[in-house]
Amino acid sequence: MELFEPHADQAALHLALGDLVAATDRELAERDLYRQAARSALYGPRWRAAGIKPDQLHGREALRRLPFIEGQDLLAMAASQANLRKALLARPRAWVTSRGSPAPAKKWLPLTLDDSAHWFSRARRALELVTGSDEQGGEALFLAMNEAMPHVSNALPYLWERADYLAGPRRFEFLIAATSMLWRNHWERFALQKQPAWLAGSVADARLLARELGDDVELLVSPPGRGLFWGEPLDSADLAAGAPAPATRRELQETFGLVETFSLYLSAECREMYAECPAHDGLHLWMDGAIHEIVPAGADRAEALFVDQAPAGLEGEYVFTGWGEALPLVRYRTGDRIRVVSAEPCPCGCTHPRVQFLGRMAAANAG
Repeated sequence: MELFEPHADQAALHLALGDLVAATDRELAERDLYRQAARSALYGPRWRAAGIKPDQLHGREALRRLPFIEGQDLLAMAASQANLRKALLARPRAWVTSRGSPAPAKKWLPLTLDDSAHWFSRARRALELVTGSDEQGGEALFLAMNEAMPHVSNALPYLWERADYLAGPRRFEFLIAATSMLWRNHWERFALQKQPAWLAGSVADARLLARELGDDVELLVSPPGRGLFWGEPLDSADLAAGAPAPATRRELQETFGLVETFSLYLSAECREMYAECPAHDGLHLWMDGAIHEIVPAGADRAEALFVDQAPAGLEGEYVFTGWGEALPLVRYRTGDRIRVVSAEPCPCGCTHPRVQFLGRMAAANAG
């Protein structure tokens, strides 16, 4: 199975916005997404109760007629094996999980081989978008911190290593280390000797590493060092008070002596992986694998807008539709707050819309 087609993938980054929308409608038709999703117990009963007939749904505009789903629906789905079997459309090859609320609830998401291949291709795209040309990343060492299994971010460093190997010629060496093993197998000492050019991990793990290294933290990354972080926004705001929150980006750069940092968004629910490009003006939402909506605060589903049609500066909840083979998520409310940056072509050359992720909604989908 071909995991990715490099030339086709690069071409997709630069398609005109209208072509991306047209391609989305074709994808929906080819996958017969609405009728397939209606087979799942996650959608069929509620769509029938609302009088929705899948045969009458065509193109992405039809999404406006459909109800949202959210984290609590996924938790309920996984509550019993019977519910789970009725929800799945294909037998999964793997399962990944994300944290639910209240703890220790977890949302388990199924992946077929096709789903896994898509996720792999998105990991590769994110890596290439962030590292850019050989001038930034040629033959450099990547220190990638990972979390405990089975969280989705645990697999990221391994996906990147394999993607770098398959893309050829190899550009990176990867030092993959678990923060749970700090001072147990002494990888932090090895990392200090190796002095990586890139540091990647969750913001929480980066802070933990900095505390553990103490004064040695300044010796970890070889200048000019760069970082790639996820788990919380690098440029966030206090949504309740409207006042600026501590500048996470500046904190990480000063702590580790980095000249540049990039933000990454990923979740178990979404097979996509959104990254900040070297223009540092928002994260690109890939339109060739999902449909993106924003629900302004206080609005209902009828007022949801496609992100590529929303005005710059609009803030609200991020909603996506993805066509996973085992379980497509249709109008999934993420509970994450975004701000639309632009649907115009980016200075980096990519044409996919850009948003800022601002953190969790103050009172939204708690799942």
